[in-house]
Amino acid sequence: MHKPHRWMSSSIRLLGVLVGLHAAAVQAARYTEPRLFRPDEVLVQYDSDITAVQAKSGYAATGMQVERTLLDGRTHLLRLPSFTDIEGARTVLAARPGVLHVEPNYLRQRRIELPDDPLFSQQWGLYSTGQRNFVCDRDNSPCSSRDELASIPGADMNLLAAWDPAGDGSFPRTGSRSVVVAVIDDAFDLTHPDLAANFIAGRDLVDKDNDPSPDRDGLLDHGTLVAGSLGAIGNNGTGIAGVAWNVSMMPLKIGRINQGAVELSEDAILDAYDYARTHGAQIINASYGGPSFSAIEKSKIEALASAGILFVTSAGNFNSNLDYSVAAYPANYDVSNVVAVAATNRQDNVASFSQFGPLSTDVAAPGLQIVTTSLGGGYVTGDSCGTGPCGVNGTSFSAPHVAGIAALIKSVHPDADYREIRARLIEGAEAGVDGGDVAELTAGGRVDAANSLELAPRPALILRSVKLIDDGNQRLDPGETLDIEIEVANLWLAAADASAELIAPGGIEVLSAAQPLGTLAQDGSAKVRFSVRVTNSVASPYQDLPFAVRLRANGGAYQAQRPFRLELAELSLGTPVNETLSKGLHDEFHTYHLDLAAPLPRNAKLVIRSSAAQDIDVLVKYGRPAQYDIDLGAPPEDDPTFFTDADKVGGGEDGNETVTIDNPRAGTYYVTVLNYALADSLPYTLEARLESGGGSGGGGVDPRLSAVLLLFALARRGRGMRAIRGPSPEGLPDTKKA
Repeated sequence: MHKPHRWMSSSIRLLGVLVGLHAAAVQAARYTEPRLFRPDEVLVQYDSDITAVQAKSGYAATGMQVERTLLDGRTHLLRLPSFTDIEGARTVLAARPGVLHVEPNYLRQRRIELPDDPLFSQQWGLYSTGQRNFVCDRDNSPCSSRDELASIPGADMNLLAAWDPAGDGSFPRTGSRSVVVAVIDDAFDLTHPDLAANFIAGRDLVDKDNDPSPDRDGLLDHGTLVAGSLGAIGNNGTGIAGVAWNVSMMPLKIGRINQGAVELSEDAILDAYDYARTHGAQIINASYGGPSFSAIEKSKIEALASAGILFVTSAGNFNSNLDYSVAAYPANYDVSNVVAVAATNRQDNVASFSQFGPLSTDVAAPGLQIVTTSLGGGYVTGDSCGTGPCGVNGTSFSAPHVAGIAALIKSVHPDADYREIRARLIEGAEAGVDGGDVAELTAGGRVDAANSLELAPRPALILRSVKLIDDGNQRLDPGETLDIEIEVANLWLAAADASAELIAPGGIEVLSAAQPLGTLAQDGSAKVRFSVRVTNSVASPYQDLPFAVRLRANGGAYQAQRPFRLELAELSLGTPVNETLSKGLHDEFHTYHLDLAAPLPRNAKLVIRSSAAQDIDVLVKYGRPAQYDIDLGAPPEDDPTFFTDADKVGGGEDGNETVTIDNPRAGTYYVTVLNYALADSLPYTLEARLESGGGSGGGGVDPRLSAVLLLFALARRGRGMRAIRGPSPEGLPDTKKA
């Protein structure tokens, strides 16, 4: 799996990460052959209604079936049997009395006009036609094509229909300069020919001047990459097209160079929020993040909400489910104007590196192998792309795609507030093509710009929180009967007589019928409880179970289905667990719970051991699952950032970990096993035992890590950002902003 760049913030006062990567790319377009007609259907027209009616009785003998009768009453659409083709059907039908015409059921193509930007054919996220993937075999080598990873037609944001609904090349919906989007990032190439006309006056919040340009050494290039994805000028015969061709981008610089590394400091970020709020921004793009909760930052984002400003941010690049791990801010702040964005790949799935979570992540957008603007008036197109897949990767580029769609919505619906824009993004999103996972791992799915622009006003019901009311461990246990409490919130128009129905996977029996929610006004919410029983037939020791809530309102005129996930993973004393960690299936972290009943033996030790052929790590925390933000698969020589607030960490460089806890307490311990090696399929064994006697109370500490209260960070060598992370005082909340 190709990993995005680990761009990290610096010093304990710093907030976060520019969640993006660039590795140049070339992607040649491969257009699919258009289908001209449906191969198993024909249209047959008769000379009168009478002969058409008489003809129906004779179709059965030929194996043909009437699919429909057209409004004229004289024309039938016929479905052909597998042993007959169109020419054969034409021969049989033309000889019948009264037949005027027999012809295929032709397919008409929309008269799509493409913008004339030379690199538009490489922008699969804007218009996916089956473009081939390109990979470089070695540094500075030409890219070679990978047909098996070609983009799936339709796996894009449906921007052509958004920009040009008539398909005549007039492009009437490409944005407005009256819409101001503050782009908070490291720095910006203000003179770039594809960006300059869309930049308005900005600010350098580091040096406290009005020049947010990069430093001379060229390290501060992330902002230019992000700005191109959002607002590169389209149809101008130059470079690429952004999502919003006409927009006012306010460049706010927060990056600085310190000892050869890029820093994003919280003080500059907070100033940027205030500057955007007081200088007319309507939307903010924040393509950065980190695991440290900041009460000050949260209060600033709440102030942005009070000012009516939509806040679009990246979900992050560390593989994990934000509903479980939480440690990603600002994406996880419980504030109503925050839109958290995951990344999709060419196959319309959530990208393997992307963080996700159906309660914590609103939508997803293309974030893999993105062609965009770069420093010096250039473009990231793949002339020399290193050793990985070509293009820029990361949720850093998914977020500005969504911020660009938000700008289009604001230009077409100027009275829309941030609640309506967020609702249009979620309600207009698609489940994806070919049955991918994007609708299961985000609240709405992959964004669809045209849908979002054209939605009629409606309610927009989402799940704000999910909580288990059980024996105290807030986990599913085999044989247990418990309640699931779900809070439903409404983002847009009032939802009358709303109801919620729980849909559970196999092994979970729902004992409650659909529950009434009453009438939910905009910003209103209600909680419902469903009683469920967990059967004793557990397919495997660890299960990440997909649930959903079917929501109805306004007499059934409004319907939606929102997903959430729960882990079923019990660890019992003395009973080994044998499971397998995966790669690329969003299955890199497994969290078990271990319940210890009182009384416990005096001077006991709780010993947790793992065994695996490759590098796995073990995190242990009492009372709630550990938070983490861990870059899996990173080679030790890269000094990866490793954040967790776990009480104990087993972090050796192999799969044999031992974590020892002296004098354990009665209650629940949570044990997270992580696929640090990022192996394709990694079997492991996990076992917990109570042993007598004293001990060091330790357990292994990974030599890759430097321990300060078991919150770890190392400076990344060479180009990148350094970070030392602090704890999150909020713990593991069970809510998501609404």
